[in-house]
Amino acid sequence: MERGFLTTGRRNVLAIAAATAVSGAAFAAPAASARSPAPANHGGRRQPFDDDWRFRLGEMDGAQSKAFDDTDWRRVDLPHDWSVEDLPGQLPGTVIGPFDKRSIGKTATGFTNGGEGWYRKHFRADAYPAGASVEIVFDGAYLETDVWLNGRQVGGSVAGYAPFALDLTPFLDRTGDNVVAVRVRNLGRNSRWYSGSGLYRSVEFDIVPSASRLVRWGVAAWTSKLENGRAVVDVSSEVVAPESGDILRTRLVEPDGRVVAEASAPAAAAMRQTLEVRGPRLWSAASPELYSLETELVRNGSVLDRIVQPYGIRIIAFDARTGMTVNGQQVKLKGGCLHHDNGLLGACAFPDADERRLRLLKARGFNAIRSSHNPASRSLREACDRLGMYLIEEAFDAWHVAKEPQDFAQQFPAHWSEVIDAMVRTARNNPSVIMWSIGNEIPFRSTEEGVEWQWKLANAVRRLDPTRPVTAGLNGVLGAELIAAPETARAGRGGKTDNASTVFLDVPGYNYRLEDIEAEEGVHPERVVYASETFARDVYDYQALQEKAPYFLGEFLWTAMDYLGEAGIGANARLKNGNYPIYLPSFPWVNAWCGDIDLIGQQKASSLARDVVWGISDLEMAVQRPGPDGTFEYVSGWGWSDELASWTWPGAEGRPLGVRVHAAGDRVELRLDGKLVASRNLGPGDRRRAEFEVPYAPGKLEAIAYRNSKPIARKVLETVGPAARVRVVPERREAGAARNALSYLRVDITDAQGRVLPDDRRRIDLLIEGPATLAAFGSANPHATGSFQSSSAECYRGQALLILRGSGKPGRVRIKAKCEGLAEGGIAFDLS
Repeated sequence: MERGFLTTGRRNVLAIAAATAVSGAAFAAPAASARSPAPANHGGRRQPFDDDWRFRLGEMDGAQSKAFDDTDWRRVDLPHDWSVEDLPGQLPGTVIGPFDKRSIGKTATGFTNGGEGWYRKHFRADAYPAGASVEIVFDGAYLETDVWLNGRQVGGSVAGYAPFALDLTPFLDRTGDNVVAVRVRNLGRNSRWYSGSGLYRSVEFDIVPSASRLVRWGVAAWTSKLENGRAVVDVSSEVVAPESGDILRTRLVEPDGRVVAEASAPAAAAMRQTLEVRGPRLWSAASPELYSLETELVRNGSVLDRIVQPYGIRIIAFDARTGMTVNGQQVKLKGGCLHHDNGLLGACAFPDADERRLRLLKARGFNAIRSSHNPASRSLREACDRLGMYLIEEAFDAWHVAKEPQDFAQQFPAHWSEVIDAMVRTARNNPSVIMWSIGNEIPFRSTEEGVEWQWKLANAVRRLDPTRPVTAGLNGVLGAELIAAPETARAGRGGKTDNASTVFLDVPGYNYRLEDIEAEEGVHPERVVYASETFARDVYDYQALQEKAPYFLGEFLWTAMDYLGEAGIGANARLKNGNYPIYLPSFPWVNAWCGDIDLIGQQKASSLARDVVWGISDLEMAVQRPGPDGTFEYVSGWGWSDELASWTWPGAEGRPLGVRVHAAGDRVELRLDGKLVASRNLGPGDRRRAEFEVPYAPGKLEAIAYRNSKPIARKVLETVGPAARVRVVPERREAGAARNALSYLRVDITDAQGRVLPDDRRRIDLLIEGPATLAAFGSANPHATGSFQSSSAECYRGQALLILRGSGKPGRVRIKAKCEGLAEGGIAFDLS
């Protein structure tokens, strides 16, 4: 960045050659329809390569060699994360699972360990087409990865969340055995949250022509026009070494195989085509209509190479007067930030696990997620496409200034462009992606060097996708005012005042800056903003701002679901009266405990409040846990009071308990066993919340919400009886037998009437028979209580979660759940 001049207190940002920068008030982004011929078996792309790897944890000499003896290594199927596995060398009766008080990551990584791990996979290439190129594609591997084929190094990656591909062809044995060896290192303090370790995302083979072929991730499509019942889709394609006579054929195909648009043209290295669709089915979060975008390179009537991608036809625009519109309709973002781990499964990116997370969030009113703070897995993006969830893809948590000693900041100067390229190219056809974030809470972003990096990164994104806005998560002050010259500015912003942190961003994201949003709109009325991180306690205020400010797009709660690492940032604790209100979580805290949804998918008290504010429910009620005399409750800024939807508090008889009621009405009543014990009117200043103190007595506590003197909702909390039995409940009726298919089953402790004990902890033992393996078993407890991979686990708040993984064979699975002194529970179901 050239040095500017101070002009009336504002620094002038001078021109830097940036002719490719594209920005503006409205952004069109990719979309979601004669019959397509059945695809021929070309060897082709996306060949599964996840099964039957061999794994060994620890440093190895010579493990890259083809001749290395790996017969005693453990067999694993991907995805695989060794950091969530039990620590080696634990004695019977002392197992603490994957958690290590001496972990170098401490609370940041949830007291889990990284280290070095080796993977090896044997395969043959006899059946591959003669002369074909064979490339291995990693959707991500954490963290530093080196890959060998038959003892020859073929490349690697230093970015733990970015996909990468390597050509194995030069060292491939076409007639004999081949061995891929992968070393993955997760060393030092390199993450502020649980990262996981190893090949935690899918690995695939691309078998493609060695000469002329399509460029991987080289086909991009954008909906440029929706009018008069037709859609115009512009397609950009890249081809390697096309020959005279080659044809590039592009189609949009409906799920039933009907071709709704097609274009063919002589193939060139870089080319554009236009598809017109009559009566298009439009994609949105509310109606996620998907097509397939099929691209084929054809020679003499034969298909040389073929890429098929999901695609949604839609146009998303951003404007200060109308906010965000999807296909012309205004949409407000009810979003949540989401780390990449899948709870008890660690970082493993199973499609079923990613889809389950989204289903849980959609049920609670969420329509958007932010991939914090790294590119999402392919499986999560495609689940967003299928289910309808807007997605902000984020590239970095650090640029050139580190937040942890060994984080990506040390690799950023040399490898930032690889991450940007991988993130945008792989996701730009996903209709769910609405913005690209170039960073989160970047230190020194408002310095001259920081502004230059903002410019570089934003333009790198726009060169790959000129249709979606560039954003970033901004905390604190936005920096000095400055003026961008026309040559460098976003479209329409040349010569106009902006802040250092926002000057090259199209749609700034604000982290915990609720009080600044309206004030800054008065200074920058052109600005379109959203809250990229919010506290749960502010849900009412953000909702109110959404309703009155068109330029404010909505919020992204920190965080939508609990996750491993950043242990205890949402903690609450009881402190002695007179103590300073500060609490520093440490071991055994292992999960963040700041989510609306807990680690196994159950609602927490903050989620109940959000249900009312977001209109999911008219009435919810929770009770604050009574604490010892002489203490007060400390609640973290990211936390929530220790409340349960429970009226079962043995030992608290006669004590006044805090009852919090969230209601959409104008009056709330509380009745205990039918007798009125409290009543309160609700006005705008009450934020849909009423608080009461009710002396505890076992029985039935009922809340009734009224509007205009008419009851609109009732909620009852009953005192449950003593524990009587264990119950096993599957979440879904369908159960897959495939190796990557997961089945989720809730394991409850109930009383004789089948009511879950809301605050119960006891050990449950499982017996599993049939063609399935235990993928994980555990609870939402934010403290380390044991293994996630054992058939024995302690429940928390009366519940635990069992996750089964298919074996690849159909059949009947039988589960028995036992707990000392209780009637056992069980279930049998078929995998197909």
